[in-house]
Amino acid sequence: MNTKVMMCCAASLAAAALMASDTPEVFNVLMSQASTGRRVTITYELDNAPNGAVVTLDVVTNRTGAVTNNDADWVSIGGAAVCNANGAVWRKVTSADADVNGKYTITWRPELSWEGHKIELANGGVRAVVTAWALDNPPDYMVVDVSAAAQPNTQKYYPAADFLPGGLLGNPNYRTGMLVMRKIMAKDVTWMMGSTTLEGGTTRNATRETTHQVTLTNNYYFGVFPVTQAQWELIQPSRLAPSYYKNAADRAMRPVETVSYNEIRNSANHSANAAHNWPAGPNPNSFLGKLRTRTGIDFDLPFEAQWEFAARAGNGDTKWGDGSGVLNSDADANLNQFGRYMYNGGKVQNGTSYAQPAATCGATNGTAIVGSYAPNSWGIYDTAGNVWEWCLDWFMESITAYGGSVNINPAAPANTLSGAAGTSRVKRGGSWSNAAGYCRPAFRDADVPTNYAINYGFRVICPVE
Repeated sequence: MNTKVMMCCAASLAAAALMASDTPEVFNVLMSQASTGRRVTITYELDNAPNGAVVTLDVVTNRTGAVTNNDADWVSIGGAAVCNANGAVWRKVTSADADVNGKYTITWRPELSWEGHKIELANGGVRAVVTAWALDNPPDYMVVDVSAAAQPNTQKYYPAADFLPGGLLGNPNYRTGMLVMRKIMAKDVTWMMGSTTLEGGTTRNATRETTHQVTLTNNYYFGVFPVTQAQWELIQPSRLAPSYYKNAADRAMRPVETVSYNEIRNSANHSANAAHNWPAGPNPNSFLGKLRTRTGIDFDLPFEAQWEFAARAGNGDTKWGDGSGVLNSDADANLNQFGRYMYNGGKVQNGTSYAQPAATCGATNGTAIVGSYAPNSWGIYDTAGNVWEWCLDWFMESITAYGGSVNINPAAPANTLSGAAGTSRVKRGGSWSNAAGYCRPAFRDADVPTNYAINYGFRVICPVE
């Protein structure tokens, strides 16, 4: 991984190590505390970062009492304790952020986030850990403000979910006014796409789900949650409240639905606009077009291979992405923990039949609040059930039409499933109204891009670089 970590105690400097020329280097890390008050100040310098670097912070304490340079003697106080640090941290920093002496500054108020603890620097039992990440390999989590007050290119970065201020599920902003993105390390990874015999509890479509090797050519950030109603309305106020399930109590964090592929990417409404078919960029008046303008980031829909790889969490031969097997194509106890589908609240049972929940129903029926079920092992929620998720590709019945591989490379569109125009676009993941057999990573379905339904939604991706 192209990162450089530098630790220091209050009274000494760690020596700088020689690094590759394209790897940012942190050195001269100093940690101090005011004689009055509890504010901690950390300064550092950067090298090998002509275009800047993404910087993150951790604080470690000595757990043995013997202050040594043995890393095993030091333990992190946890991301929740340092997430309120400010300054040249949690973002891309450049030379413009340095003072006249080339030093970057971080300030931290431990009493605001580490309740019941006291930082004492004098005894050398506390160290700052400053990490510089190369711009083409930033931290695992990126948080993007999408509110009306958002400014382009102001995204924040965190090395793990527990560093997110307030916690991923504890802070409602991450499902209303911000997008949380998870880095997927997929470049040059070859894996097995399609369904296998382990999915014995379902009816497999041999043509659509043929097992075949796929090589991905780019790392990408993948939305931790599907886009919610609150996020949609912040970006596309001209089409407020398209969703069917929008009761006032919990609508903001339920997934947006009743949206078509075209209005997400190709036009301001459901109409077709071939001028904005991939690899052309989204229509500026579409949801994705406006999202790009607001954030300065090239958001898009995922290719279905990117979607499936993230949904499986790299497990190419399993059903749910966590290693659990298929039990049943109708009601599946393994799926119960991962997503909303027909037999766990998606439809209302009336004897032996099922009915569509009313539009006014709460989130215990119909769509669920995103993040209500367990994530897969990469921390991604709702890839099984809740809403179908539109993908970028034109649909082809045989997924192996290009010789058994999918090369996600915008420079070579003929090597992707989106390279040939069709009549329908791919949708993945199943929904609240479908039985378990539809809500698995390998299942492939499609609809014409003008169509929309009360179980059609989406999530976004963007390039790591």
